[in-house]
Amino acid sequence: MSEKQMNAGLDMAEGKYMFKKTNMPELYKDQALVKVKSSGICGSDLHNTIERKNKTHFTKAGNLPQVVPGGHEVSGIVEELPNDYLGDLEIGSRVAIDMGGAGRACQNCYYCNFGYTKHCVNPVNDTGGGFGEYITRKPFGMYKISDEMTYSQGALVEPLAISVHGLRYCRFETGMNVAVIGSSSIGLGAIASAKFFGASKIIASAKYPHQAEAAKLMGADIVVSAEPGDLENACLDNTDGIGVDLAIESVGGTNNSSLVQSANVVRNVSNVLILGRFGEKIEMDFLQPMMKEINFINTTCYANINGISDFKLAIDILSSGNHPYKDIVTHTYEPKDIQLGFEKAYDKNSKSLKVHINS
Repeated sequence: MSEKQMNAGLDMAEGKYMFKKTNMPELYKDQALVKVKSSGICGSDLHNTIERKNKTHFTKAGNLPQVVPGGHEVSGIVEELPNDYLGDLEIGSRVAIDMGGAGRACQNCYYCNFGYTKHCVNPVNDTGGGFGEYITRKPFGMYKISDEMTYSQGALVEPLAISVHGLRYCRFETGMNVAVIGSSSIGLGAIASAKFFGASKIIASAKYPHQAEAAKLMGADIVVSAEPGDLENACLDNTDGIGVDLAIESVGGTNNSSLVQSANVVRNVSNVLILGRFGEKIEMDFLQPMMKEINFINTTCYANINGISDFKLAIDILSSGNHPYKDIVTHTYEPKDIQLGFEKAYDKNSKSLKVHINS
């Protein structure tokens, strides 16, 4: 660990973040140093803070006060590159960073060799995330953002890449009818991605009015409430009683209600794509999905599929004109006010969609 200091927001396992001095991240010889300009607060960050306080996280480290900062929805400016680096990045390049996959991957193991760097068997140590002033990652996991994109828009690349990856992984086809369960930032990304890839009709559910409005802006054709039965009825009414071709679960949580709803809205012989995070064990009756021949497809993060990076595709989507996903950042805070940012992200009555910490 470096002896130099930086400012960072750290979760102290008490349900709150503290802005304090901590060590600069270790800079290994094959890594770049990036000055963080924007870092988004993800739903998993919110879950982790609760679980860290309650000591219910699935990892031992996840139940302890943070030593290095979190934050994985990150953009910034390159300040140092490895001496032997020969790629297209330069000092001053504006980048979005794959924090958990390509940015730490060995690039030589079984999974890295076919593009699934998230599952690298020899990743470099995690040196910390975007809630600190600086991050270090391999240049292989850094992607230039377009000149038209702000740093805050650059930090949207990661959550959008989640949905891009999910649709590519489940082999989405142009012309499919799609249901999206939930319209938080991941659900909105799923709507935007499905629209970009050529969905015929998109039917979404939203718990809050501001989420419903955003879902329509992303390209949803029909938006209904999150009340039981509303999405089921809309999907059946708009498919001659058959059901949609693909359901995208984006809620996660601590019970099976969104999974049951997903199974109810799809047709027989179809897929449910799971993008939401389930933090606790849940029970599920698989008789109905089995009889309908439904596949539940789990994905995590992003990859390089057929030579094309999900991150790069997400940047292309965000760079395609005045794309509405650019506007889902409803609140921004300075790093010193990170706790206020988390409070705003928790409070959906504040009409927050995506909260960013910008420097």
